[in-house]
Amino acid sequence: MKTQVEWLGHCAFRIVSATGTKILIDPFDETIGLRVPPYECDILLISHSHYDSSARHLVQPGFEEISGSGEFNIRDVRIKAFQTYHDGKLGKDYGTVLVFVIELDGMKFGYLSHIGTRPKQAILDELQNLDVCFIPVGGVLALDPNDAKQLIEELQPGYIFPMHFNDRNLNFTLLEIREFARAILDITSIEEINNWIFEIGRENLPDSPTVVMMQHWPCMAEF
Repeated sequence: MKTQVEWLGHCAFRIVSATGTKILIDPFDETIGLRVPPYECDILLISHSHYDSSARHLVQPGFEEISGSGEFNIRDVRIKAFQTYHDGKLGKDYGTVLVFVIELDGMKFGYLSHIGTRPKQAILDELQNLDVCFIPVGGVLALDPNDAKQLIEELQPGYIFPMHFNDRNLNFTLLEIREFARAILDITSIEEINNWIFEIGRENLPDSPTVVMMQHWPCMAEF
């Protein structure tokens, strides 16, 4: 079995390891305007307490939660969590978020939450050699397309999953994914997937940065 990446909508993803360990990141509730998927996991990662990323109360019981900085080893997964800022004013406007570095199945995943500014160099060093990167691209309270492009150029990850961009069902407005796609055309390739599940193995990792534009559960995204 390959590693699965499931996009549940907005910034909520679930990574399922080859052995079946489920890692759920930043679940939302119905107040953001999207249909809430069935949340089930072994490990729950909460990057910050805003209402669009912290619906732990909707997750089926039986998980281990990580919502603070540190290093963790759970089952076949190694996780590092680093605190950084949600805005460009050292957290004055919107507080802090956690960036997660997740190692499983011989691959390295980086989840950049809703960062609104370039992280400190120590965190960037931890984000080197990512096989998979989840990055906000819709601006407003997080990186905009050009900010995201600069960070992608610096980190040179493998697969890139954009998140935190506009969806016709959201009850708030972010920049469109097309704006990000235009911004990064000269530095990445784009792979469009008509599904909300993407399978990854070490044998099919890209040689250069590749943006994965996929549907979210239950296949309602529009590009």
